[in-house]
Amino acid sequence: MYSLTEENELIALAQQGSTAACEKLLDAYAGLLKNMRHRYAHTPTGKILDDDMQGILQLAFMEAIHSFETKVGIHFAAFLQSRLHGAIYKAFKNACSYSSHTAHPTSPDDTDSSSFFDTLENHTPTPERQLLAHDKIQTILTGLTPTEKELLYLIYVRELPQKTAARLLNISTQAVSKRKQKLIAKIKKLA
Repeated sequence: MYSLTEENELIALAQQGSTAACEKLLDAYAGLLKNMRHRYAHTPTGKILDDDMQGILQLAFMEAIHSFETKVGIHFAAFLQSRLHGAIYKAFKNACSYSSHTAHPTSPDDTDSSSFFDTLENHTPTPERQLLAHDKIQTILTGLTPTEKELLYLIYVRELPQKTAARLLNISTQAVSKRKQKLIAKIKKLA
């Protein structure tokens, strides 16, 4: 790896058109490019873009070199990493947009052995989505009364029939049904 001064000198030379400086920088950051490529290769969209990913990352690398300003005081590695993430995000977004606007990708006479369902996005919750869902649930729960929370718990958590919930709450089954409808409407409004 190069020192900060050496790296900035190489970047300046690369910005002036030195192919040798670009190659040295590319060699120095080859591990980062490889890591970025493999980080997303297991995702459904990453599998679709796998053949193009190296080119996407190298193009983003060259664009990062030419737009990097050594005088700003940011380390090139951090700047490069953000540019690589941005390029991957843009490629993923374009691929997803393309997939959503096209017909079924396989045809009966297609020799490709992959299934259409293999190309669909994985809906396993990411940690970010789980955190957002947890926050949304907390917001909803703070907007409910203790009686509504108890009804919610009995019907949806314990999965009791309305008749049993009515008996536990000492109300009629019709009252449970009405309260349940109001509760669902309130939750939709809070969401």
